[in-house]
Amino acid sequence: MNFKVADNFSDHLVSRRTFLFTLAAVTCLPFLPEAKAAHSFAPFSFGYVTDTHVVHGKPDSYLLLQESQLFLQDCVKQLNSEKLDFVIFGGDQVENPGVDDANWQLFVDCAQILSCPWSFVLGEKDVSGNPPVDKMKLYGPDWKQKGIQTDKPYWSQSPLPGVHIVGLDTSRPESTAGDVSNEQLEWLKKDLSSNAGKFTIVFSHHPLLAPPPFDGGPPWDDYVTANGASVREILAGSKDVRLAINGHIHVNKVQQEAAIWYVSSASLDVYPCSYRIFRVTPQTIQMESYQVSYPALVKKAKQQLDGSTIAFQYNEQKPALFAEVAVGNRIDNMALLPLSPGQPAQQIDEKKLKKAKEEQARKEQEEVAKGDKKKGKGEDKKSQDKKGQNKKGDDKKAEDKQPETKSNKKEQSKSSSTEEKAASKSEKKSKSKSDKKKTDDSTTKEDTNPAESNKPKSSSDAEAKPADGDKPEPSSEAEPKPANGDKPVSSSDAEAKPDSIQTPKSDSLESPPSEKPETPKIDNMASPEKSGAASSETKKPDSSPQSKAQPSPN
Repeated sequence: MNFKVADNFSDHLVSRRTFLFTLAAVTCLPFLPEAKAAHSFAPFSFGYVTDTHVVHGKPDSYLLLQESQLFLQDCVKQLNSEKLDFVIFGGDQVENPGVDDANWQLFVDCAQILSCPWSFVLGEKDVSGNPPVDKMKLYGPDWKQKGIQTDKPYWSQSPLPGVHIVGLDTSRPESTAGDVSNEQLEWLKKDLSSNAGKFTIVFSHHPLLAPPPFDGGPPWDDYVTANGASVREILAGSKDVRLAINGHIHVNKVQQEAAIWYVSSASLDVYPCSYRIFRVTPQTIQMESYQVSYPALVKKAKQQLDGSTIAFQYNEQKPALFAEVAVGNRIDNMALLPLSPGQPAQQIDEKKLKKAKEEQARKEQEEVAKGDKKKGKGEDKKSQDKKGQNKKGDDKKAEDKQPETKSNKKEQSKSSSTEEKAASKSEKKSKSKSDKKKTDDSTTKEDTNPAESNKPKSSSDAEAKPADGDKPEPSSEAEPKPANGDKPVSSSDAEAKPDSIQTPKSDSLESPPSEKPETPKIDNMASPEKSGAASSETKKPDSSPQSKAQPSPN
């Protein structure tokens, strides 16, 4: 996660949270003389966690190493509830030299759950190993990922407008003491000069100003920055550095020198198992300390510390007294640090602070509830509007569909009537054709029956003459003419030729089906004697197209 200047940073100037922070700071303290702020910046807040000692599979000592991951996860969860601007880890993030890379990844997996940007400085545990850890090879990519462009294990950045932070490297492999290289001191001077006018905070693992008992002789002086005085001189020369924070010695202590507040902080996995939150305005720094959420494990941590070597070094007769040093007094835990020169730290009234926080939480819940209620009303309105639109659309579709349905019904009725008429007409026509066909079939049977057609006619029928005024129609087939002088064929020699008889077809009939067509009259009828021969030679009527083309006899 990178430190970035918020695009909507002006929103912080009027935020309710910022107002409540300032209100809590004012109500929890006695009256402070009004002073003009040396720097102009928007109020902000940040978290500070140090000496987490994350490791896997190593037994507890006075450091609760087996609980280190659990404590870090709990701390991250609590920090996320505070909506901080950034978080700094103060060194000794990991434990167990030689496998720091694996433990470091475990630490990163926990820390990256933070909902705000975070960075870190190095402690001796972070760089100790066999062989020693390559600082930039292991940690450089993480700084780069956070937007810190550096090729050295120290860095600086401006996370917010008007605010500058510096991360010093005081770590030395395999040593509890720390120092700041000459190269780094020169860099520090230039960095502070180039960022003049910005409110500046300096972070280091080892204390630059050692608190008691670490300000004495051996063995305590082995836990401080060897050239801390040189560093403090550079910081004092800048009017912008107002706060310096360190870890390493596992105690809570607040001190002031040359208008700079020096704050030492306890370890997360060593009693009292705490971390800090700083809320900064141009006038004050409000410092709050909190423990992890496991009272039974905190009690276990105290028991482990009471029996530790460092506790017996502090007081061989009463080693438990060192726990009081680690916790510090009330001002070392909950205090308002004025930024006006010469003003002492003031104790925060914890009851008022708690009440202010409860009020803050209540108002935030009300705002969330109002937002949810407003959102719910908006969604209900949208839902109602959508339902209304859907109903209107359905009504319109129904209206559009109704005329169409009526029209379809009319068309269907009309079509049905037409179809019924056509069916009736077709049925009548079919019936008429059927009757006609039956009549034609019966007529054809009568005309083509050889028994009836070859019956001898009576002389009266054969010689029947047409009525007066009617002339018999000549038949070209009835009286064949002789050709080339041949004698006419006598009636006795003539034979009936049924092939010349045209069978009437139903398609060529013009008379109604009830009327029978007249039998064609043949003058040269065959004699009865030869009718039997003619009957045996009778063929079926010719159905060729030629026979159809000839007109039927009347």
